[in-house]
Amino acid sequence: MKYDLVKEGFTEFYASLGKISKKLPVFYNPAKEFDRDLSVLFLLATKKKKVLDLLAASGARGLRLAKEAGAKVWFNDINKEAVKLIKKNVKLNGIKPLDITNKRADELLVTTKEKFDFIDIDPFGSPITYVYQAIPRLEKNGILAVTATDTAPLFGVYPWTCFRKYGSFPLKVNFGHELGLRILTKAVIEIAAKQNVSLKPIFAHATQHYYRVYFQSRRGYVKDVLQNIGFVYYCEKCKQRFATKFEMHEKCKCKNKLSFAGPLFVGNLWDKDLIKKMIKPTKKLSIDVLKQKHKKFLEILLGEAEVNLPFFYETRELIKEEKINEFVEKLKNKGYLACRSHISPKGFKTNYKKLKFKKN
Repeated sequence: MKYDLVKEGFTEFYASLGKISKKLPVFYNPAKEFDRDLSVLFLLATKKKKVLDLLAASGARGLRLAKEAGAKVWFNDINKEAVKLIKKNVKLNGIKPLDITNKRADELLVTTKEKFDFIDIDPFGSPITYVYQAIPRLEKNGILAVTATDTAPLFGVYPWTCFRKYGSFPLKVNFGHELGLRILTKAVIEIAAKQNVSLKPIFAHATQHYYRVYFQSRRGYVKDVLQNIGFVYYCEKCKQRFATKFEMHEKCKCKNKLSFAGPLFVGNLWDKDLIKKMIKPTKKLSIDVLKQKHKKFLEILLGEAEVNLPFFYETRELIKEEKINEFVEKLKNKGYLACRSHISPKGFKTNYKKLKFKKN
C-alpha cells in the first residue's frame, strides 16, 4: 500500500493523505498538527516520559512525542495495517518504542500490567468508552489526555445524545463550544471519582472540530474537583449568563425563563504555571517547536486561566460592537478582569457586570 511522506515539527513519517474518514487505510488528520504541536510543548513542560498512544493510527502523535519530547512510547492500534505503518515510521525515525501492539484499546487496558505517566485517548468520536479502563493504568500524578470529536452532541445539536453519552444537557448558543468542553471535562472527572481518583484539568482547548482536555491524576482528593461541578444559565431575552455550583434557577432577573447547560465543570481548566512553562520553554527543542501562532494561542489561554469563567461573550452581541483587543484593554484599564476567548475571534471574558446587549 502506498503512503505519502509528511513532516510535522521535526518528525517525518508516512501517512494516508486523502478525505478525512474512517475509510482511510490508516487514519491520519493533517488538520490536527497544531494539536500535536501543543502535545509536544505540554510533554516538554511536564517532563512525562512513559507514554501510551492508545489509538495510534499512523503513530503521528506518539512519534512526535518520542522524537521531539524524548518520551518512551507504547503504540497500539486495532488496525493491522496501522501497526505495519507504525513499525515503518518507528524505523524511519530511529525510535525504540516500549512496544507496538495490535489490540482493541479496551483489551489492552484490561490485560496489561504496565502503568504510564501519560495516556493519550484520541478516538474517532467519543472517548468515554476508553476512560473507564484507562484510569487504573495511570501512574501516580500521571496525565490523561482526552479528545472528543463528536462535538455536535456536546455543542447542543443532539442534546439527548449528549445526555446519553456524557450525562449532561448542552446548550446551543454562541458560547456552546466552551460548555461542550466543560461537559466533557465533567464526564471524565465523574468516571475517575467512582474509582476514588481525582482528575484535575490542567490544560484544555476547543479547536476546529474537536475538544481536548489534559488531566492530572491523584489518589483521593476527589471532593476537590467534584466541588467545581455545576450549571451555566442563559437568558435568551436579556442575554445575561452566569454559573452556579449547587443552586438551581428557573427565572432571570428580567423575569424570563432561563435555559441551562449541565452539569458541567465550572472551575479552572488551566494551570497558569504550566502554560507559562509552555510559553517560555527552557529546552532548545521546545523553543524550536514553539512558533508565534502557538505563543499567541497560549497567551490567550493564560488570560482565560486568570479570569476563570465557564462562558464568554462576543462583541457582536453588544449594542456598540468594538474591536476585540481594544475592548479587552479598555475593560482592563477600568480595573476589571478581562481576556479574549480562544474559541471565538470575537469572544471575551470579563467580571464586568454592566454589559449592554442588543435586544432580540
